[in-house]
Amino acid sequence: MVFLFLFIAIVTLAIILFFSKIRIQIINFKFNSQKQRHINKDYKIIVKLYAFGFIPIFKISITKNKLEKIRLKEKIKNVDFNYLEENLPFSKEIGKAIKRLHLSIKSLNLYVDIGTENASLTSMIVPIIGTIIAMVLRKKMNNLENQVFIIQPIYQNQNLVNLYVSGIFEVKMRHIINIIYMLNKKERKGVKKYERTSHRRAYDYSYE
Repeated sequence: MVFLFLFIAIVTLAIILFFSKIRIQIINFKFNSQKQRHINKDYKIIVKLYAFGFIPIFKISITKNKLEKIRLKEKIKNVDFNYLEENLPFSKEIGKAIKRLHLSIKSLNLYVDIGTENASLTSMIVPIIGTIIAMVLRKKMNNLENQVFIIQPIYQNQNLVNLYVSGIFEVKMRHIINIIYMLNKKERKGVKKYERTSHRRAYDYSYE
């Protein structure tokens, strides 16, 4: 009886999770390459989980103060990214998976200022970058009336990037689960392939 109840609970939870979605709201995030403190203090990131797409069941708020309390910056510095890149056989698959992630942009306010030491270079690269970003965003946007995207050149004979973004982004849990499954499948294949090759004798390829 207990096993049956546990099985039903797990199946129910799996169904709820499969038909859920994650909403990420970014509020007042600013980046200024000219300032010593590049990122502003008063930004906020709110992550919500909605069961069946509309019932809120989980919420977490991320602020600069909270990140400083858990010393996230120090932990990131201690991560050996070169080691991870060399020892993750499916690292390329992660990039492909991110591209397949069906991210939906509900609303967006994005302002970008770009400048370089060369005015001619600035006037050339800004339209190119703007066109690329606009093409990417257009595929993810649902309602163009709620979207604001402005990128403009700054002619100050110096390299600079100023960024302001606020917006709401959504992704369905079934897409995340599918990506996790695919990555896990790739990893297991890589491990099995390595195990098969590791049984070769050390002198298999030597010359007598």
